[in-house]
Amino acid sequence: MTPDVHVVIVGAGFSGIGAAIQLERAGFGDYRIIEAGAEPGGTWYWNTYPGIAVDIPSFSYQFSFEQSADWSRTYAPGHELKGYAERCVDKYGLREKITFGTTVTSATFDDETHCWRIDLDTGESVNARFLINASGVLTVPNLPDIDGVEGFGGITMHTARWDHSQDLTGKRVAVIGTGASAVQVIPEIAPLAEHVTVFQRTPIWCLPNWTCRCPPSPAGR
Repeated sequence: MTPDVHVVIVGAGFSGIGAAIQLERAGFGDYRIIEAGAEPGGTWYWNTYPGIAVDIPSFSYQFSFEQSADWSRTYAPGHELKGYAERCVDKYGLREKITFGTTVTSATFDDETHCWRIDLDTGESVNARFLINASGVLTVPNLPDIDGVEGFGGITMHTARWDHSQDLTGKRVAVIGTGASAVQVIPEIAPLAEHVTVFQRTPIWCLPNWTCRCPPSPAGR
């Protein structure tokens, strides 16, 4: 097995972009990035639900060598993070080395040739000396295993695959979970929906979301 490239990076999100930039800076320009999406950005490409934003201060959610002072607020909205990723890709000349719309289906290491064989959903295989997994954990929906959910007559969707064609105005909406995504999306849809029910397993602690447009709750609620 002969390597086609020195390094294959799986994912063109922040981790993959950062790894590619550092490889370039270290003189390793023989690499290829495999990205399932149609554009770079990772989490910020796949997640587009109402109210999406970074949940840590924006100044700490950026590369140390590419700092921005243009964030619109402390916890920047998702489109700004997506734009930041796009700018990094273009500034450092990574786009031509990214294969978009392609998923890695398997990776096998050959002990004799010391190479990785990376199989893609296109039927192609790529051989590389090194494999960097930068696929992340917030791009693929983790759907709950609920008895009877397949028979639910309404619309179901995951925040990681938000269906913008759905109008929630006047609808009864159930939200499962109270993590960062829920904290962001619930205040956005609450003023539109007729009723919102939130199913919470474990209480969380968070700061007030000053960017939400939800009216103040009545006293005692």
